[in-house]
Amino acid sequence: MDSHFLLRRIHSLTGIVPVGLFLVYHLYLQLYLHSGAEVYNEVINGFYDSPLAIWVLVIVVYIPLFFHAFFGIRLMFESNVQPSYTYFSHLLYWLQRISGVGVLLFIIAHIWNTQLGPWISGTWGAHFEHLSSGFADPESGIITKAVYLLGVIGAVFHFSNGLNTFCMTWGIALTPKSQIRVRIISFIIFLILAGSAFYALSAIW
Repeated sequence: MDSHFLLRRIHSLTGIVPVGLFLVYHLYLQLYLHSGAEVYNEVINGFYDSPLAIWVLVIVVYIPLFFHAFFGIRLMFESNVQPSYTYFSHLLYWLQRISGVGVLLFIIAHIWNTQLGPWISGTWGAHFEHLSSGFADPESGIITKAVYLLGVIGAVFHFSNGLNTFCMTWGIALTPKSQIRVRIISFIIFLILAGSAFYALSAIW
């Protein structure tokens, strides 16, 4: 089997499992922001109480995530838009690639802002206070809010629209009718996840 063909299949798969599933799980956890600082911090810190937590994150999330991201950047320079694509398909094609780069930058900043930065400064564990203070900062709060909004929209779009390419790549949706159905489902998933994320962020807005 051609190695590049296999890498493309792995790239497609990792975008859904485990990276996409982790995104959904992560957005679910953010709903606890509405329960207040004590509950939110307890829920988030509860995951890290396990001695295997860091290994799970690195092996199950971070390695597949960065493989998906950097191989995706490589594909940006190798792939060509199919001439048969409609205008809307062309738009989705480029939005998928632009959002991928944007989300990668957001994730790096997010890991630094919520994990590495607090750990270095000795304030790790007070997740609710760290997020809420960042949003409320009179000087940089508006920038933080804008970055989070764009990052969340980009991540949710990239995952939802990625379901389209996943289904086509793996032969799940090959006919025009099936592709339309998948696109409708992915749009509904986008609305649900984006709505959930915005509702969660409204707790500290």
